[in-house]
Amino acid sequence: MNRPPAEFGRIPPDPLRTFGTQCLERAGMLADHAEQLARLLVDSDLRGVRSHGTRCLPGYCDSISSRSVNPRPEFRVLKETDVAIHIDGDGSLGYAPMMMATDAAIAKARVKGVGVGVGAVCNIGHYGSAGHYVRRAMTEGCTAFSVQGAFPQYYRSNQDKRAAHYGNPPICFGLPSETEPPLVLDAATCILADYQRGEEFEALEEMIPAALFKSMGYTAIGTLLGGAFVGMAAQLSREVETRWKGSRNGGLIWVMDIGLFAPAEEFRQGVDEMVRLAREELIPLRGYDEATLPGAVEQRFEEEYSRDGIKLATEHIRSLVELGQELDVPVPWSQ
Repeated sequence: MNRPPAEFGRIPPDPLRTFGTQCLERAGMLADHAEQLARLLVDSDLRGVRSHGTRCLPGYCDSISSRSVNPRPEFRVLKETDVAIHIDGDGSLGYAPMMMATDAAIAKARVKGVGVGVGAVCNIGHYGSAGHYVRRAMTEGCTAFSVQGAFPQYYRSNQDKRAAHYGNPPICFGLPSETEPPLVLDAATCILADYQRGEEFEALEEMIPAALFKSMGYTAIGTLLGGAFVGMAAQLSREVETRWKGSRNGGLIWVMDIGLFAPAEEFRQGVDEMVRLAREELIPLRGYDEATLPGAVEQRFEEEYSRDGIKLATEHIRSLVELGQELDVPVPWSQ
C-alpha cells in the first residue's frame, strides 16, 4: 500500500492541507483540531506513508459526522508527575490528545537532570501513524517510542481468529541524526499487512513460524502497553465506549533526551555512522537496488514531494473529490 502508485496525480501539500481542514471542520470537528489533523495527514503523504495520510480523510469525516467519536471533546489531565502525564481523550480521535501528551512528555524530558518523559492517553479513537508523535519528539532533541493499543485485544476485525493475524498495533521508534537521514521505524507489529490474507500467506506459517511468533509477541506487548497500561481496562473506558463507539483505544509515548547518558553530539554521530554503513556496505535484499535503514526512503519522498507535489493515486484523488462534493468543500488543486 505504501509503494508509489503506478497511476497518480501530483497535488501540492498546501492546498491539500487547506482542503483537509475544511472537510474536517464541515464534518463537525473543532477548528484547531481540524487544522492539526489535516497537517498530520499531509505529513504522512509527504513521507510516502499513504496508508495513514489523506486516504484516511473520508473515514475520519464519517466518524466525526456520525458521532462515532466525539467531535468536540474536553480533555482532562487524570494524573501528572514530574516525569509523566495521563490524559483522558473524552472519546475523540486520538491525534489532538496524543500530541498534547507528547508535548508535555517532551517538556518533562528536557528538564535538566530529568531526561525522561512519559505521556499516556485513554479513551480515544485512531491516532494514526505512531511516527507523528515520535518525530515531534525528535525535533526537540529526543529519542522516543510510541504505540497505540486497546483492551482486551487490538483486532476485533480478526474474524477468522488466525494466530498469524493476532493484531497489528502501530508502533514507532525514532533516533535523530546529524547529517544522515534519521532512523525512524514507523511500522506495526505484525509481519503481515491487514490486506495479506489467503492461502499464499497462510503458507508462511509453516515456512517462517519464528517470524509470526515474534509478531504475536510484539502485538501482545504493544496492545497492552498502549491499552491496559494507560487505563483502557477500566470500567470508565467501557462507559466512554458505550457513548463513543470509536473510542476503544489508548496511546503511549516514552521520550528521552538524547543527551541523557552520552553527549548528544556523540549520539547523533553514532546514528549517522550506522545509517551510512548500512547504505554503503550491506548487500540489498533480493529485488531491491539499495540497502537503507528505516527513515531514509521516507526522507527522500518528503524532499521530492515538498518540491514537486505529492504523488497521490488516481483513485485516492477521486475519493477526495467525492468527499469535497459530499461536504460542499471546494477542491483547490482543480481550480
